[in-house]
Amino acid sequence: MIYTRLLPFFLFIHVVQAWWMLTQMASAPLPSSHYFDCNSLPGLSKKQLELCKHNPSAMRAVANGLKDAVDECQTQFSNEKWNCSAKHGFGTALLNIASRESAYVYALSAGAVSHSVAKACAKGLIPDCGCGDRPRQPAKDFIWSGCSDNLKYGNQFSRRFVDITEKRKLDSRAKMNLHNNRVGRKVLASSMKTKCKCHGVSGSCVTKTCWKVVPDIDEFAKNLKIKYERAQQVTVTPDSNELIVRTPPAVSRTERYIAQPAHPYKVNAPTNQLPQYEYQLSTMPANRADLVFLEDSPDYCEIDPKNEIGGTRGRECANDKECDTLCCGRGYDTKYEWQTEPCHCRFEWCCEVKCQQCERLVERRFCR
Repeated sequence: MIYTRLLPFFLFIHVVQAWWMLTQMASAPLPSSHYFDCNSLPGLSKKQLELCKHNPSAMRAVANGLKDAVDECQTQFSNEKWNCSAKHGFGTALLNIASRESAYVYALSAGAVSHSVAKACAKGLIPDCGCGDRPRQPAKDFIWSGCSDNLKYGNQFSRRFVDITEKRKLDSRAKMNLHNNRVGRKVLASSMKTKCKCHGVSGSCVTKTCWKVVPDIDEFAKNLKIKYERAQQVTVTPDSNELIVRTPPAVSRTERYIAQPAHPYKVNAPTNQLPQYEYQLSTMPANRADLVFLEDSPDYCEIDPKNEIGGTRGRECANDKECDTLCCGRGYDTKYEWQTEPCHCRFEWCCEVKCQQCERLVERRFCR
């Protein structure tokens, strides 16, 4: 059975969310056949299982998109304390803790699903969709033609599959996840590009045809990284159940997900008898364009097996400034190694580049 070696890890996850399981599956090679075994994915809701069985081609695109998300996340955070690395996909820390990093990977994954499905539609890999709609605005110096990436269908499928488990819940974590999923898809949509091709004799551009494409996945991940750095910490109001920006002093980790009163009070007590909160709640709603998170990030400096946090001991850093941050004040050890690399390269007719092999002494630094 496909992916059976991943079952023990799936059973370990106590919060079942289908697309998180697919991030684990994304690290395994997809079968070469067109058959996609939906029953091998434990934890799918009834609607998700139906969607999977009726759209096997789209589900392959989903799995490929999530593999891209894992790879890009690790690239974007390769030099930071949290480097998006875990034994399985994104790991469990981001499931258990509603942190800034969790906000990033939810948005990245939702957008990556849309990205992959949109491109698969344009390539004719999904029977239920084709080329994307052409823009309505008239073009001045070119003709709208070609096959655009179908982001409309990609976003629709992402909402139907990724968001479905969150929409059944009413808690603040679900509201956070849905908010960040939407941000990921919006960032992708706002980054759509126009790609053109010239037609004419000897490379001339007598006629130019253009179509719309999604950005490269690395560009999308970089744009989201900017959102990550500006993410807003929020809470949920007990009365309206809406996300609002949280103001210091920050609520403690024991008051997860929602602003709790400092002392217990009677249900339905008059408003003037309710105790004051230990911190102030702003009246500012969370910005729909920003990533949001509920909890402070965990300590990524030290090993935390429960949450699959590997710590930073033994991590390589490039320079003093980076090492000071990455090594969490513990310092670093320096090692010297001889590395062989191409040198004195020259072009020889025709048509080959020949190089010598040279050795270079390289200094490497590793966190203590």
